[in-house]
Amino acid sequence: MSLIGTVMFAAAGACAQILPSQGTTPSAPDEWLFGTGPNWYYRASPSPVPREIVFRKPSADEEEVVRKAQALLTNSSGKAMALMNGNELVWYGFKPPASRSRFYHGFSMGKTLTALAVGKAICSGKLTLDTVTGDVLPELKAADIGAATVRDLLRMSSGTWVGNKDSTVWSKEEREAVDSGRMNWLQFLATSPAGMAEKGVFGKRKPGLDFQYNSTSPLTLGLILQRTTGMTYARWVEQEVLHAAGTSSPSIVGQDRSELGQADGTIRMTFDDWLRMASYISESQKATGCFGDFVREAFTTQITDRPKTERIGFLGYGYLTWIGTLPTPRSAWLVGYGGQRIATNPSNSRMLIVFSNVENYMPEVAKLYGDWAKLP
Repeated sequence: MSLIGTVMFAAAGACAQILPSQGTTPSAPDEWLFGTGPNWYYRASPSPVPREIVFRKPSADEEEVVRKAQALLTNSSGKAMALMNGNELVWYGFKPPASRSRFYHGFSMGKTLTALAVGKAICSGKLTLDTVTGDVLPELKAADIGAATVRDLLRMSSGTWVGNKDSTVWSKEEREAVDSGRMNWLQFLATSPAGMAEKGVFGKRKPGLDFQYNSTSPLTLGLILQRTTGMTYARWVEQEVLHAAGTSSPSIVGQDRSELGQADGTIRMTFDDWLRMASYISESQKATGCFGDFVREAFTTQITDRPKTERIGFLGYGYLTWIGTLPTPRSAWLVGYGGQRIATNPSNSRMLIVFSNVENYMPEVAKLYGDWAKLP
């Protein structure tokens, strides 16, 4: 498999980078962006009731933003882009080999889907925001991650090791052990530096205090979901998130060979089904009841660390979701490595969906969404 740029591997603790990059910029070569993952990943079924997406032509007010979107797609590393208003697809565009029917790897956009899956479990009475990891997963009681609550994990404030430069938390050898089946994700967290506390000036960092974006928190939430729902992470996501969103084609959800979910961002869907997911999220932001309340909470700032969040262009962090840019301070963003984005906001139902090869034009994406979101 060819990669753009240099991919470095090193033991945990050396702050290495494992995912591909172009120079220092995160990248998603076509082999990664359109790949379907290993054969032990779960193949989720389409929803019994697919969500309708209606295509319409842009209005006079929308045409200028559409022209900007077309130009941005043409002159960037973008491979696919869409502007939506509710369930209406106003404009979309592709560059080869992208198409509407191909699978698209969402990378860490899948973290937000993990958060939605947690919200469904909370609203089903299977856990709470105050559930403690070690109480559900006694295998992790001896690790520092065992002291983190579900709320800590959703806010990326577990207190554990910072991880590699690309936010992964495994070494080459650990990843090979998981992929070969010699280790599963629960054993990994119980034995790896990933499950241990980061050392601060005054000793070990405690859960709930500091924002530290990495894969440990969503991986742990996937294991908690599996233990509390009685279903594999992949099947819970299929039932409670993908089917609820009304997917019309099969989807792919990451898991290890023992069916423990890789909940940090391994979900692959067709372009049309990512549009359905965006529409579902926007709809859920305005819904009444427990889940609507959870989504609104998830999509507002829950923790702030300006030096860290502003480094990639955001104002804060919610529940496994980035919050706010300067053009749209109240917006919420699903963010994937290499330039994958879904943007939404509570003031209307306008959304922007982007898939890319290189994460080198995101300020322009934020500005484009600002122009789109301000329309009535």
